[in-house]
Amino acid sequence: MPAPDYPVSVIDEPLRIGGKFFREGERTCVVKAVTFGPFPAGAFPDEGRGQLARIRGELGANALRLFEIPSLKFLHECAGVGLRVFITIPWTQHVDFLKRRKVLAEADHLLLETIARFRGHPAVAGYYIGNEIESTLVRWMGASRVVEQLERLIDLGHANDPEALFAYANYPGTEYLLPQNQDFVAFNLYLETREAYAAYLDRLQNLAGNKPLVLSEFGIDSGTHGEWGQAEMLRWAVEEAAAAGVAGMTLFSWSDLWQRGGKTVEGWTFGLTATDHSAKPALAAVRGVWEGLRQPSDGVTLTETPKVSVIVCTHRGSATLVKCLDSILALDYPDFEVILVNDGADDRVAEIATSYETVRHFATPHEGLGAARNTGAREAKGTIFAYLDDDCIVEPDWLRWIVAQFADDPTLGCAGGPNVPPVPETATRAIVAAAPGGPTHVLLTDTRAEHLPGCNLAVRREVFEKVGGFHTVFRSAGDDVDFCWRVLAAGHGLGFHAAAFVWHHRRFTYPAYFRQQMGYGRAEALLMPMHPDRFQGVGGAVWEGQVYVLRRRFGAFVYHGHYGYEPFQLMYPGGDSWFGEVALHVLWWIVALLFAVGGMFLTPLLIPSAVMVFGTLWVALGRAGRSPIAPEFDTTSSRLMLAGLILVQGVLRSGTRLLSGWRFANWGKSLQFVGGTAAETLAKSWWKLGDEQEYWSDHGVGREALLGAILRAFPGAEDDPTGKSDVIFRRGRFWNWAVVTATEYHENEGRLTRLRVLARPRPVMRMIVLPLLVLIPVAVVLGFGFQSELLTLGLIYGIVSVASRALMWVKRPHFQRIAREVGLKVM
Repeated sequence: MPAPDYPVSVIDEPLRIGGKFFREGERTCVVKAVTFGPFPAGAFPDEGRGQLARIRGELGANALRLFEIPSLKFLHECAGVGLRVFITIPWTQHVDFLKRRKVLAEADHLLLETIARFRGHPAVAGYYIGNEIESTLVRWMGASRVVEQLERLIDLGHANDPEALFAYANYPGTEYLLPQNQDFVAFNLYLETREAYAAYLDRLQNLAGNKPLVLSEFGIDSGTHGEWGQAEMLRWAVEEAAAAGVAGMTLFSWSDLWQRGGKTVEGWTFGLTATDHSAKPALAAVRGVWEGLRQPSDGVTLTETPKVSVIVCTHRGSATLVKCLDSILALDYPDFEVILVNDGADDRVAEIATSYETVRHFATPHEGLGAARNTGAREAKGTIFAYLDDDCIVEPDWLRWIVAQFADDPTLGCAGGPNVPPVPETATRAIVAAAPGGPTHVLLTDTRAEHLPGCNLAVRREVFEKVGGFHTVFRSAGDDVDFCWRVLAAGHGLGFHAAAFVWHHRRFTYPAYFRQQMGYGRAEALLMPMHPDRFQGVGGAVWEGQVYVLRRRFGAFVYHGHYGYEPFQLMYPGGDSWFGEVALHVLWWIVALLFAVGGMFLTPLLIPSAVMVFGTLWVALGRAGRSPIAPEFDTTSSRLMLAGLILVQGVLRSGTRLLSGWRFANWGKSLQFVGGTAAETLAKSWWKLGDEQEYWSDHGVGREALLGAILRAFPGAEDDPTGKSDVIFRRGRFWNWAVVTATEYHENEGRLTRLRVLARPRPVMRMIVLPLLVLIPVAVVLGFGFQSELLTLGLIYGIVSVASRALMWVKRPHFQRIAREVGLKVM
């Protein structure tokens, strides 16, 4: 921004990301925002600048969300009163922008133009590169392709303004649209019951992962609930958001004056102020909560503050110990002690401990992690034991979030939160942080865990004594898994809160990472005879809950609901693909090697060996491609190195587990699991994309009328209960046929409805054809003949494809006739 245009600003520090929260300099802060505009023409002659001081002073907000590009003068005024601004880029998102590539080009141009105009402005906090792409349109275009474009826009923003923050304003209808490169996770949310609202906030926190969660819109209509009802509901909404550790909240909206599509919206009373600019009761209600909310933990109310013993166990961990202890001693909690257990009596650790007067240091012979944790508990004076690793750094309010969980639920035995890797300083650390197998939580629900890692694990004293502490057989890992399972078996819950996070370094080198994974494998072997029901044969642990991973899952399932209109389209990620787990196991490699050796004597045996190696490489490269790597280190070579780590990690961990625990493995159970899961996967249905058609209406006729007509026109047609398509209009012996639709909303009553005919092979046909599609081409490539078989297979596939498309072509006039009957024009 040119020097003469630089404003007078009371904003001293740019807004930054710090784990699950925002930061101003070194201080965590809460974004307290309100939407501003768009207003009807003439509502505010000065662009609303005269309202800004009122928003800052009377409401206590510190940020605005805009839906239009502001003037430079407006931003100067925001900087002068201390309001940060999040600008929503208003490009056309209500159409199939993957087909209309011009729309994406216009979005790029508008984003770059806006950034060039405002880059470096102290009032600009960040940009929303999109807002609420309609769910049926996302289903039509494909969620992965939509996310790809959103991530492309965010990359474009980061490249042109590295200091600004970028995110996509999502909503529950498409909660699965989660760009991995966005700086924070934002959701527009409108729920009017306190219980449902609070529960969904917990879900959103876990969808946000290690990033801050922002409510980019939340509003209550005073016309429906009355002005005092609006005030009460906004009060508890702000309180619940603070209690959930939400990093920022945006209220919709400042004023009842509002326009959409260039037209004034009548009867829209979500504002904190009325059309005559007078304050509603909601303004004072929100201010009353926001006044006491300066940092995230201000949303936590503790009626009691029991003594907490923070226990750090270390074995030659002096390299990271100073920062760990410094952060603990800076905790904002009135009653805690720090216990350092020096497992192995390391001299450097002892030297560090003596430099802290308040740290209680206990040197012991090297007996392992389980024994060290028990030593800390024996010496502890607190009623709660809070365990940390020596490479952790805590936030000042960490203990407040931990203690609040115990206070809210007396049945909890343990409590914890995420462990977040710090920003990596080298490419090696960035790749290791993205690699699998790190310490992570396993969630049964959004607030209850099946496992909490020992690097962020608190336990009540009486529960610790009840289960007998940690088993000392675990010397480096596995002790926390065994402990959590025994706490659950004793009838106590494991609490989880996303705000109770700690910073936790991952291993600094590749050899250290490999040693860690081998240690985890040995620990799993120790767990197998203790908890045989928790293991699936020779594989890893079987969890009832969801293992937390940062990468996108391969087989996430989304329930779209009837015609794609489900208001909360929940994403059910499940576990990683069964094939991925099998293909990375050491036994898979052994079998592939045996086939390869056999191929020296019987050449066709090279075929399955090649297929197995190809499958493993496919899994590793796929997981590497879906894993988030710090942007400054995200290169092709880093992705390839990560794929290599994934391959080696799978072999080392499973190999160590098998070598140490083969006597306890249930081999029959393993074969049953692999065989059953493979058959189930082959039997699952998928849709093949087919013929597409477009219909137009000037009178507001859309997809609902068209789908109703299709149901009436085809005997036996039925709604698709899965929501993957809209109507299944024919079920055949070998194929099923369905349609999926989407409607674009244009000016006035203009509607463009898109229809796609889909074909789906029946399960038996897939189970026959799929193995042939894999084996025969590989055999030909390896030179084993089968050319005639491949030609025949190709011919059969071609005939089937031509036949399916012929049916679609034959049915096209039928669909066009149906469309005309309901008043649609064929495009």
